[in-house]
Amino acid sequence: MPILEVPQKWDHEADVVIVGGGAAGLPAAITVAEVGFKATVLESRTACGGSLTIGAGDFAIAGSDEQKEMGIEDSPDIFYADMIDSCGAMPELARAYTDNQIYAYRMLKEAGIKFPGVIPFIGHSNPRCLGWLFGMGPEMVKALLNKARDRGAEILLRHRATRLITEPHTGRVIGLKVTVKKETKNFKANKAVILATGGFGRNREMVAEYAPDMLAAIPLMPAGQLGDGLKMGLDVGAATKDIGIAMAPSWPLCIETHAVSLPALDCGGIMVNVEGKRFYAESSTENFCGPMTGAGMRQPGGVYWAVYNDKIKNGFDNKTMLSWLEKCKQFKADSIEELAQNTGIAVRGLKETIDKYNSDLDNVGYDTVFGRKFQFAPEKPLVKIDTPRFYAIKCVTSVTSLKGGLKINSRSQVLNQYDEVIPGLYAAGEVTGGLYTKAYASGVMSSSSMTFGIIAGSNAAKEIPWQ
Repeated sequence: MPILEVPQKWDHEADVVIVGGGAAGLPAAITVAEVGFKATVLESRTACGGSLTIGAGDFAIAGSDEQKEMGIEDSPDIFYADMIDSCGAMPELARAYTDNQIYAYRMLKEAGIKFPGVIPFIGHSNPRCLGWLFGMGPEMVKALLNKARDRGAEILLRHRATRLITEPHTGRVIGLKVTVKKETKNFKANKAVILATGGFGRNREMVAEYAPDMLAAIPLMPAGQLGDGLKMGLDVGAATKDIGIAMAPSWPLCIETHAVSLPALDCGGIMVNVEGKRFYAESSTENFCGPMTGAGMRQPGGVYWAVYNDKIKNGFDNKTMLSWLEKCKQFKADSIEELAQNTGIAVRGLKETIDKYNSDLDNVGYDTVFGRKFQFAPEKPLVKIDTPRFYAIKCVTSVTSLKGGLKINSRSQVLNQYDEVIPGLYAAGEVTGGLYTKAYASGVMSSSSMTFGIIAGSNAAKEIPWQ
């Protein structure tokens, strides 16, 4: 553990210093300020929000008013069981999350957020995902930011924390080194520091170290996710959890336009590699599209193709999904052989693959190679790819958020390699790991980030001040 001298002079002082003004950091600041302590948020960018700003999915909550209005009986216990079964979450963290997620929901509702409704999703035994949230990210950020300021939290933009300062004899975190306009300043945290910096998806060196297979993936997270929080935690002896799977694959994108090509697969198309061979069950049957798009990154050249035809394309009943597809570069042909030649896919391999797929649907009623039986959601029957026009989109995988990082306990305290608490240090959101060891269930990322931000803020405020 490095030893930095305790500054003789502090440039700034707060009870709790929160690093990062996003889905975890703002709720943490609100929580600290609401119990009467000074909360200072350090945001490295020119505006707060982080990943929440670009959120377009859903928000998983058990026990929402929307569920009750629909007569859906749900509970933290049911949600907990889903987190264990679907995500392989650490029981301690799953329990803390599901027992407290309703507070994140209430915080947003009290701030004026109105959710579109309840949608079902694989990985959740009850319909509990509030969404879809297309375009709502900035609204949610604004609501939380206003609430934080109304409660008296201090928000400092263009303040990039770079190092943690610890008390030499105890190892307690007591402050940070912060870069402000190329000048280094010392920020004192009387009670605690909360790391809520997001992941490291924009740091190519860290991606190469922890997830080299994902170097060619397209990062969709904000530019500020450079791994600052992870670096600071590691620097004072923090352990990690699921760091090797942190760069979790997400949507397939058109390699040329970066438009989302997922509808082509979820609605009945197949995935093939340059040899024309399928390599995974399509349709996102494992809670999320990540496992199949991750398999795509392991194909020759780290690319793959979504192949479909007019019958599949004309079957779309979602205008948003169709608009995504129209933004992709779609190779078109009147025969499979022509499609293969136009894309550079092996002609024989693609023809054999599609013939086998169509034969299975004719003779058995489902795909026998990977056991695919339905389109994604809703569960519509599969469609043969047997009549023109035929289409293909060359795909690469994206990463929208990280699923591993610093190891924490149920109080959001950061732990060292011996599972001992690093005093005075908390973390929440994408900078942490432990909830998605097996897979990711839709809607959990934003609600868990907010929830653990609240947990971190609540416990940090209870710390006995240093000196």
